[in-house]
Amino acid sequence: MAVLKVGLNNHSLRSAILEVHLTLHGILRDHLPRQAKGKTTLTLPAGARVTDVLQQFKLSSTVSAAVGGAQVEHNHILQDGDDLQLFRMLGGG
Repeated sequence: MAVLKVGLNNHSLRSAILEVHLTLHGILRDHLPRQAKGKTTLTLPAGARVTDVLQQFKLSSTVSAAVGGAQVEHNHILQDGDDLQLFRMLGGG
């Protein structure tokens, strides 16, 4: 699993940092190296939100997010050790 250190433009790096385990599902896996198999660990500044991760990977706002298996909004504040999963919702009829 790859470890990415992400410095977010809209956050000042403070002494408090957190690690978030990220899993990208489906076609979103293409945003990571193939050998990562859709999984990586991010090092983020305290106060980072799901939207910050979406922006860092240049993902659209139509991507859905879950933390710890529960769907969350993009303004959800991430905590150290969170398991963040990003996926595209499928519709049908």
